[in-house]
Amino acid sequence: MSIPTRPFGAAGFELPVLGLGAMDTPHSPEAEATVRAALDAGIRFIDTARDYEGSEYLLGSVLRERPAADVFLASKTFRRTAASAQYDIDRSRQVLGRETVDLYQLHDVSTPEAWAQVMAPGGALEGLRDAVDRGAIRHIGISTHSLEVARLAIDSGAFAAIMLEYSAFYPESLPVLEHAADRGLAVIVMRPLGGSGRTSTIRGRIARGEAGPLTPANLLRYVLTCPAVSVVIPGARYPDRIRANIEAVEAFVPMSPAEMRELEQAAAALYD
Repeated sequence: MSIPTRPFGAAGFELPVLGLGAMDTPHSPEAEATVRAALDAGIRFIDTARDYEGSEYLLGSVLRERPAADVFLASKTFRRTAASAQYDIDRSRQVLGRETVDLYQLHDVSTPEAWAQVMAPGGALEGLRDAVDRGAIRHIGISTHSLEVARLAIDSGAFAAIMLEYSAFYPESLPVLEHAADRGLAVIVMRPLGGSGRTSTIRGRIARGEAGPLTPANLLRYVLTCPAVSVVIPGARYPDRIRANIEAVEAFVPMSPAEMRELEQAAAALYD
């Protein structure tokens, strides 16, 4: 079996639906082994950011061992001006060892003020557009924790991809994900397992035989049941987490509406 693929928005190519969110990967004694396990298993989308401590350095170190690896790299900048965003892009290229970064995203644009900053003349979006023109990046994206800002980004026509939180813990994103897909944006889902704190709690309950339907495999099924989703990026610190996610995605069967509601109820009750 292999990881299923889906179109990456309207970009004209497909990617495996399972990626790797590499924010926490460096904070592990098995960090390099985890990245290698992801590459060996066929994961091609890896997400990082300039502000993820050690993440770009880790990825660059492993990828320099594999110069022919077919990896779609995504990074992000917190900077809000054109000049500072371009500085981050060039640092990412240097650290990752890539002439061109496949996707560069405006990081966590989650307030009206931040949206106004990045979209203004001389704002970070202008810097990313200049970077496309000079071949430093291929595609422009945005990540946000605000559904209001997400709708602004989708309707602006400025972005090829959007990163949003969506899970059984946070189903409110669904209409926005569908709107993004309708407009041709690739939809990248962060925190599909609910975030590291919830994931640790779930794994503890599984170890005690108390999980019920609330398992990482079912949480991945839930997210991938939405056809608007292009790629999910659960974080992983250890190779066994990579292998478990791969097994879940390779065996993917869409959830019924009743199964989705049951999982949402279990997620809502996790800390009750």
